[in-house]
Amino acid sequence: MVTGVGEPIIEQSDDLMRPQPDNIANAKAAVREAFADVTLGGGVGLSEAQALDDHASNEVRAACRAGDEKNDWAAIPLKDLNRHSGSPAFLDAEGMRFHLPAYMIADLDGDYRHEFAPYLCGCQETFSLLTPLQRNAVEMYLRAISEKENLPSYQDDVERALEEWADSAHSPASD
Repeated sequence: MVTGVGEPIIEQSDDLMRPQPDNIANAKAAVREAFADVTLGGGVGLSEAQALDDHASNEVRAACRAGDEKNDWAAIPLKDLNRHSGSPAFLDAEGMRFHLPAYMIADLDGDYRHEFAPYLCGCQETFSLLTPLQRNAVEMYLRAISEKENLPSYQDDVERALEEWADSAHSPASD
């Protein structure tokens, strides 16, 4: 029995399946640049979105909002992003624009424990406030994570989101 014959091929395929560090670094740099001065404004905050999901009272929602980060998306603790993994579904356009870079960077770093790409599919009104530079950063993020080893169902979501973002970048509505 011959062993080790296929090992170089396996190592080469493993290298091909790993996202290229440059693609991840470039995507992170694009995200940081595109979203550098974005604040929450009047948008829905992370804990506030959770309160919306929970059908909480206005008082509870206001208390949650009071504790939300509003000025620096990079200051949002990773534990909060992971704890509020369902919150993106309840963000408005301002809230999504503010939280989007935090989720993307956490995912690119391999620190986000959930699947984020499904939140980038459909619902283009949620992304209506994004500038062309920000849209490009989202597309770079999707391209970088599409190179990772993903579960097949998640890879389908990534590819679908990438298709939608590429299509929207070339549509007259995005000009």
